[in-house]
Amino acid sequence: MRPPMPPTPWSARMPIDLPFAEARAYAHGRAPAPLLDLVGAMAGQAAATGASLGVFEALSRGPRHAEALAGDLGCDPSGLARLLALLHTTGYLELTDHGYGNAPVAAAWLCPPATYGHVLRVWQAVLGELWADLAPAIRTGRPRGDLTAWLAERPEVSIPFQSLQRGLAQWLAEEVAWLVPLPEGPLRLLDLAGGHGAYSLAFCAVHPGLTATVTDLPEALGEGGHGRVEWRAADPLLDPVAGRYDVVLLCDVLHGFPAAQARRLVDGAVSATVPGGRVVILETVAGARAGVAETAFTAGFDLNLWHTQGGGVLDVPTITGWLASAGCGPIEHRDLSRSATHTLITARQPWRTL
Repeated sequence: MRPPMPPTPWSARMPIDLPFAEARAYAHGRAPAPLLDLVGAMAGQAAATGASLGVFEALSRGPRHAEALAGDLGCDPSGLARLLALLHTTGYLELTDHGYGNAPVAAAWLCPPATYGHVLRVWQAVLGELWADLAPAIRTGRPRGDLTAWLAERPEVSIPFQSLQRGLAQWLAEEVAWLVPLPEGPLRLLDLAGGHGAYSLAFCAVHPGLTATVTDLPEALGEGGHGRVEWRAADPLLDPVAGRYDVVLLCDVLHGFPAAQARRLVDGAVSATVPGGRVVILETVAGARAGVAETAFTAGFDLNLWHTQGGGVLDVPTITGWLASAGCGPIEHRDLSRSATHTLITARQPWRTL
């Protein structure tokens, strides 16, 4: 599960904007630092609730007093007033004589067309429900698992989750497609567990002679409508791949599976590639390029993968080792400029000699 994490606009006023002396007291243990985490959790819940109620979108049209805004949104005035007060004290809203208005951070990230309101709502549900039994899972080594089944029962979470997955893929796919050189002429591409097909569509846009097949579970498949892209229902772990392909993609897929299954997916991708063809893997990795906030988010993402899918964030040596064991070479990797936490790994299926 990978809801996108846009870079933080440090030029804007940040939630919980502590004065230097107060921040120093927390940093040096003279004040209870866990209080900041508690307030941050409250602020995240409040921001997600505000996005769900339409607070930030309504205020993008101009400041409003709590009572008037409650009438516009069909909310209880007393409850909404308290929510607005919390959003103000945590830096999401400003308060003037004209009422509440969006602070720069809310205007930049929580008003359409920005999607961070959806990100917060998805994680609100994940943390509130799936992480409720995190302690016994860690104690026993039996994580909750089956994020897919959980999402299937919650369309109010599944719809924004799928939308966010697709949006992140579309943002990254353009760069990925340009970073993978392919020969001219008719080529066949297989997008394993490709769901929405964003990566296949990007490769087809860059390479006019390319046709693509996207395979995934039926509930994860995107809609058709592109003449050179075919969507086909298949279980990436159980169903054998039909045919051989010049390019095989595994983009943001491996981290959602236990290590043994992820390695089987890599082996399957290599087996489905023609001699001289390319295997292309895009994955989230923890690395020195990421900032403090991104590094912390990746650690949380890794824990969530373990608890909800049995997977986890992989490192580059592990993935390149699997490719080498499957017979690929040479193997190259490079970091994406659009994401400090994504690395692109490409490998060539060697030509076979008699």
